[in-house]
Amino acid sequence: MFGFILNLIRNRNFLWIAGIFLLSIIFIAIPLDIKTSISTAVINTLYFPLTAFDGFLNDIATAKKQNILLNQKLAELSVQVASFAEERAENARLRKMLDFNIHMPYTLVPAKVIGIGNNPNAKSILINVGANRGVRVNNPVVTADGIVGKTIAVTQNSCMVQLLTDHNCRVSAIDQNTRTQGIIRWRGGKLLQMGEVPVESQLAVGDTIVSSGFGGIFPPGIQVGTVVYAKNQTGSLFKEILVKPAVQFWSLEEVFVILYGQ
Repeated sequence: MFGFILNLIRNRNFLWIAGIFLLSIIFIAIPLDIKTSISTAVINTLYFPLTAFDGFLNDIATAKKQNILLNQKLAELSVQVASFAEERAENARLRKMLDFNIHMPYTLVPAKVIGIGNNPNAKSILINVGANRGVRVNNPVVTADGIVGKTIAVTQNSCMVQLLTDHNCRVSAIDQNTRTQGIIRWRGGKLLQMGEVPVESQLAVGDTIVSSGFGGIFPPGIQVGTVVYAKNQTGSLFKEILVKPAVQFWSLEEVFVILYGQ
């Protein structure tokens, strides 16, 4: 008998069943108010952690949604800031062009750059005005900063402009300081060259070069650029003069066509 009881004690399943049975008898025997208190304690112990975990999961989901909305709003604001900056830059350019237009004694036709020439041997741009606005071949094209080039092909609603950086473009120019005259042409890279300047000239670095009006295409006084190099050449009758263009040809957006001599 004792061995039988010992075997039962060693049997874990029996111990679990016996324990549950004993607790059930005790639970049945105790008063109702104590049963209620115990039930409440057990439910609170099991339910509240589950509720808290569920709330934690809801908080994570809410945070993810808010993060998505905030990122979307940030992207929208970034686009708006970029748009405002572009509009402000455009307004500044247009105000500068308007002031230039007011002070120019010639008829100016405003135009927008709508294309870039694809010929690697010819530097040109396409603008959105043509014969419909009175534009002809060899009309000067400028910005408020200076000479851009001249029209070389005109259609009804657009025209091709040969840039000053094209190796075939020439401008008769003069130094505002010494009144020395010369011919401006593209040297290569980002600089222009002013040729036919005699070694006796006092033209110097920092001088402003403008169109002279000779040649019949460009009116006088339009800025070409600033002298950045001026040296006598050994065995030559002429100086080597390099000029930095006044116009940034790589960022042209709006220009004027001058109806000069029409």
